[in-house]
Amino acid sequence: MIAEYPANLRMALFPQGVPIMRSGNNRFGFLLICLLLLGTLAFSPVSYGDHDRLEAGRSDYSHYPQGGSLFVSVFFGSDGRLWRIVPEKQYVYVDYSTDLGKTFNAPVRVNNDALRVKASGENRPGIVVDGTGKIYATFAAEGAQPIEQVFSVSTDGGRSFSTPMPLSSMSSEANSFEGRLAIGPSGQPYAFWLDERDRTDWRQPGNAIYFRELGPGDGNHSVDRKLADTVCECCRIAVSFDHAGYPVVLARFVYPGDMRDLGLVQLGSDGRPFSSRATHDQWELKGCPEHGPALSIGSDNHYHIAWFTQGSARQGLFYAFSSDGGQRFSQPQPFGTPGRMPSHPDVLASGRNVFLTWVEFDAERSHLLFMRSGDGGETWSSPVQVAESRASSDFPFLLTGPRGVFISWNSKKEGYRLIPITPAASSSDR
Repeated sequence: MIAEYPANLRMALFPQGVPIMRSGNNRFGFLLICLLLLGTLAFSPVSYGDHDRLEAGRSDYSHYPQGGSLFVSVFFGSDGRLWRIVPEKQYVYVDYSTDLGKTFNAPVRVNNDALRVKASGENRPGIVVDGTGKIYATFAAEGAQPIEQVFSVSTDGGRSFSTPMPLSSMSSEANSFEGRLAIGPSGQPYAFWLDERDRTDWRQPGNAIYFRELGPGDGNHSVDRKLADTVCECCRIAVSFDHAGYPVVLARFVYPGDMRDLGLVQLGSDGRPFSSRATHDQWELKGCPEHGPALSIGSDNHYHIAWFTQGSARQGLFYAFSSDGGQRFSQPQPFGTPGRMPSHPDVLASGRNVFLTWVEFDAERSHLLFMRSGDGGETWSSPVQVAESRASSDFPFLLTGPRGVFISWNSKKEGYRLIPITPAASSSDR
């Protein structure tokens, strides 16, 4: 599949996005393009089929049955443990570290029965831990449909997990995928995902976003609810929480004229969703960008977003902020080195401090960079390179822990790295 090739290479080959090919409701019909590419690419696949053993590095995967995977997610628990979810071909595992990612305990299976696990940079597993220590995990696997988003819960500190269950109440009839777990300020966990149940005309692009509240116990007490329509089917969504504790979602929508720009979806006090357009890049595209955005809302309720675009108005990576709850955003500020294919940014707000991270590629190495603002995104430091890799690498992610702000980055050669970029800071903002 096209998604199996490095993201920077895909964008170089398909600057207008990966073409969508459908047969019925099969969104994975990329076979013809893959066959054409196999004879021309010298890069190793890094998505669904990428389960080659990762070499030793800051933290390796030698204790995993099939050598781990690139597409991991992590979360700091309230006790300072770094929890990690790792997909392999048939099983998904959870482990944790008490030394900031240098070593991890023996991995525990989330699913005891073998499944055809599906993971990629945009369609990645997720993990969160609530204040009581319950661990929530989600991932995508083949089910009644070619792909379904499932979830599982551990109530014994990660020693065992419940049998994975579909998040979607319509999983037997429609694909569900690209899930996102998030935990609100009150400790309430949420699951969001893309869903195909409402599509009636497959000639028209766009899926729906559904969500549900999880917990207590097995997380099965709530029904799934629709949040938005006409969302790009190949771009992961971003989630944060406003000052009232309501979830806010940033997604790439398909606006009239096949414009693949970003929009915000928020829940009002009455529980009803409302949406607004966040960017006006005018990216006209009949294809899959496979390039989801990033969102972080600070304790001052300022919204910070970062994204990639190839629109007629602007091209590259951009950052903007909003001080009025997402109604208006600042002028988009470019960042990254245009000649090195900057991609897959993440953003994190911690008080007035805002952090950006992203990767660049110089045809030989992937470079991990970050920069910092101390005034809420008005001005920025110069970019700093903190790591590099000569092998396939995952997207970088920012997170706060008991000892500061970190970048989580995984690569095929160097293994998993948790890179500190600040001393201790507040972990209340994301």
